[in-house]
Amino acid sequence: MYGKNGALLRAELSALLAQHRVQLRLGGGGSPSVPVTTSRADREEVGKQIRRYRQSVLVWCQQASRAVAPYASSNLSPAAPTPFRLPPTQHGGLASLRLALDHTVDTSSARLPELHELVAPRELPLVEHWRQAARGAALGEHDFAAGLHHESLDVPQVHTLVGDIAAVVRALVILDQRYRSIPGWERLHRAERLGWSALACALDSSLEPPSYAIDALGWRAPANVMPGPARPGLLGVLQAERNLAVRLRPLPSAINLRRIVHSQQVLSGGIAELATNIDTGLRDQCLGRQQIYADLQRELRDVGSLIGTGELAVADSADVIGRLRALRPDVDRDLRVLRAFTILFDKIDTQIAGHIETGIERHAYLRRVTLPRLVEDSGQLVAPVRERFTPFSAEALSTMTNLVHNRLRPSSEPSAPTQDAARSRAELHSAIVHRPQRRNDALGI
Repeated sequence: MYGKNGALLRAELSALLAQHRVQLRLGGGGSPSVPVTTSRADREEVGKQIRRYRQSVLVWCQQASRAVAPYASSNLSPAAPTPFRLPPTQHGGLASLRLALDHTVDTSSARLPELHELVAPRELPLVEHWRQAARGAALGEHDFAAGLHHESLDVPQVHTLVGDIAAVVRALVILDQRYRSIPGWERLHRAERLGWSALACALDSSLEPPSYAIDALGWRAPANVMPGPARPGLLGVLQAERNLAVRLRPLPSAINLRRIVHSQQVLSGGIAELATNIDTGLRDQCLGRQQIYADLQRELRDVGSLIGTGELAVADSADVIGRLRALRPDVDRDLRVLRAFTILFDKIDTQIAGHIETGIERHAYLRRVTLPRLVEDSGQLVAPVRERFTPFSAEALSTMTNLVHNRLRPSSEPSAPTQDAARSRAELHSAIVHRPQRRNDALGI
């Protein structure tokens, strides 16, 4: 998730910015009271390792700028001269920062760290901070292919991401200046241009309030099914429902979709009955869901398909119904377990709504219509009416869209930002603008 990976990256950079006198931290000279513990060759090797970690952070900045750049607008962009001409997309600090990052990454001789370099802890605390920063950057690269791009972000979220990129780049420029005394250290090429471009992006993104809801987006580890025998009581039904949510990822066929929809209709009624004398709000919510799935089952009667899977999901849905009907009348009706079903209900409703919308859009789901002709030579006593499966008509599409989009799909509420979302960004900004107090200033000279 972007919030976790970004917080790790910002926290480690803040810790690195707070550490001065780099030579002493690497075991070199710089103080007569501290003995030298490493040779010049050792410090040069450590510097190469740090550069590899820094390269991983630079690549994260490069990929992040590319993910938001195609349609990212600048608050400082000039107005279009005519309403019939689009504003230039390569204007503003973000375009300049993209070019500077591409040039810096291409001209760097450091390679990306290998897997063992990201996993194995380092003895020196300074290098360990760099390893953790590179680890957060490597994990954060998965976020851009999992929903963290310009097509899924609104304008405040785009400006928040641009501000995060600018803060990381500014921290790298400051650290590059501070590490110049490491033997064999390679400076960032044209670091001045990189720093000024990052500062322009930081000022541009700060003109609007940030949207920390972006921290809830990004890659998440896929859930796995819960193997083993059925849990006792309601936990067994909850186990089967969770396995159904996991197995429902691929597009099911039309007949398997109807079976899954039927299982959710039965389960909603069963949970509503169990919660009758415990939680009236949960009972009403489940009864409403039962009616929605009854209407959806009626709309899916004339829907067919030639593609799709869903056999494993159908097996789990059968387990849901079987375990629900096998419950004893005196089963323990734990309110926490009953409310846990609502979380899975929202997830399954979103998956089913997405499958129906995708299937109709890609013509994987077709609607059965009758033709004004009979089937000749059917071999039956009464000749049936000829049928054909065609794409959804405008009227049928409107009915299905209203049912799926307005009733079945859960209302998308904005994700609440985490408590540390603003704090980690403020700490990094404070570490960037902080300047150590000189000794003469401290003495008032």
